[in-house]
Amino acid sequence: MRILMVGVDQSTQGGMWTVVENYLKNAEFCKKTNLKYIPTSITGSFIKKISFTFISYIKIFFELSRKKYDVVHIHVSERGSIYRKYIVLLMARLWKCKTIFHMHGAEFEVWYRSCSDKKKKYIRKIVNKADRILILGEYWKDFLCSLVEQPEKIQVLYNAVEVPEKNKYRIEARKLLFLGVVGKRKGMDDLLTAMKNIDDKLDEDIKLYIYGPDFSYGIEQRIKKSGLENRVDYKGWLEKEEKEKVMDEIAINILPSYNEGLPMTILETMARGIPNITTSIAAIPEAVSKENGILLKPGDVQGLQQAILTLMDSEKIRQEKSDKSFETIKEKFSLEKHIHEVLHIYNELEKSI
Repeated sequence: MRILMVGVDQSTQGGMWTVVENYLKNAEFCKKTNLKYIPTSITGSFIKKISFTFISYIKIFFELSRKKYDVVHIHVSERGSIYRKYIVLLMARLWKCKTIFHMHGAEFEVWYRSCSDKKKKYIRKIVNKADRILILGEYWKDFLCSLVEQPEKIQVLYNAVEVPEKNKYRIEARKLLFLGVVGKRKGMDDLLTAMKNIDDKLDEDIKLYIYGPDFSYGIEQRIKKSGLENRVDYKGWLEKEEKEKVMDEIAINILPSYNEGLPMTILETMARGIPNITTSIAAIPEAVSKENGILLKPGDVQGLQQAILTLMDSEKIRQEKSDKSFETIKEKFSLEKHIHEVLHIYNELEKSI
């Protein structure tokens, strides 16, 4: 078996790269699949992005012409990404490789519905060319089934994480965490409002730490404007080497998003037994429930405030939700289970060649 995987560059610092990295650092998976990875997108200026993508196409062309690949596994994000990845799919078909579209983009459905009828027709044509379509949760199935002529092509493949041998949650932890791209889509306006409203109700040692890229939101200025300098601290991007240490000190992970797929930050924190306060959108309820966390409607600031106070006021509730979080990840979202499912998909496609 020989697999060519196409996705994002490490510099993109997002959930898709985390998924890809899980494949690349799994030595057994790489050996079984003779895996070759070629990134096609990068962060930076428009010229830098275009140049990088063009060079990537050349690399893929020569790679496919030199070696016989069984499957080309294509990671697709959102919006225009599917147009770029269509070129990769066409090259794969030229060399008679089976193809997988692995759909990650949280805003793909919203974007599709905003397109003209002509564009929608073209997008459906692209999606139907793939031999298998992997989606992040059951929530997306009905939408994708409306686009494809063969619904049996669609398969749910949850994002996954490495699971420690035991729950590492520390009940004495007093730090709150936000981990993700800082902006309105992730509910940052709501989170800052909630923190301001309950500032006088929280113990002095409880503090919110925000990690993630801030492309244009201006989080530091907003923290200052809200008078939350002593309660909220923006730390920038969380390096992989620091993540373990940071997670040790977290009491709750908070992600009040308006639009998501299945965020890696939720799975990563749950694997450490950290309870989540988040929104009941997309595939999130397939991981977070009232037993292991707290689910809110997007924009429910009052509910968010109460959820933070409820969890921080009760060690008993936090510990119960921590134990359930760890159990959920171990049973449903382990990397071992995910890798087994991907290998099974590859084998099925290889046999159909």
